[in-house]
Amino acid sequence: ILMTITGAVYPAIDLTAGERERGTMEILIASPAPRWSLLFAKYVAVMAVALLTAIANLGSMFTTLWVTGLGKVLLGEQGISFPVISQIFCLLILFSMFFSACMLAITSFARSFKEAQAYLIPVMLLALAPGILSLLPGIEFTTLLAVVPLVNMVLLTRDLLLGSVNVTLALAAIVSTMVYAAAAIGIAARLFGSDAVLQGSRGSWQDLF
Repeated sequence: ILMTITGAVYPAIDLTAGERERGTMEILIASPAPRWSLLFAKYVAVMAVALLTAIANLGSMFTTLWVTGLGKVLLGEQGISFPVISQIFCLLILFSMFFSACMLAITSFARSFKEAQAYLIPVMLLALAPGILSLLPGIEFTTLLAVVPLVNMVLLTRDLLLGSVNVTLALAAIVSTMVYAAAAIGIAARLFGSDAVLQGSRGSWQDLF
């Protein structure tokens, strides 16, 4: 979780608040390209960097488990299989989509690089809570938790590693995460390139909601 978020943080800041601070956002908005295409291109760029970070982290962890033989200790006799790795990778794609959208929505509201960092640091710390939650004994993947952001992805990944996945809950987690990502992109699209933000006027979170 932390490595994927870290991969998305700085591209998201630089492509929104960073451009606004450098004074290049106005030129970008004045170009003939539609705003939604500019935002989508930034979203794809942030998601690509987050995915590359996630792949590097996931690959190093699974390589360590395979080389040291800890895979069988942690995951049973079946160890690490290619289907499990591919399923977790698909979840990482979904996770990257969600968090990249959230990062763009938050950083689109910031007027400077430092302000965007101040907004994202608490988000990064809060994002670690679902990982800790999945380690607690007695935590089951229920219908309620299947629609809670981040928690659903963590618990679904845990069940994949254990080989006991409820298809209905898995679909609920996947669909809800896609809905949350679309909502975050909608917020980012509302804020991206708005006159108030471009002119550096003081906005409020009430305006955002």
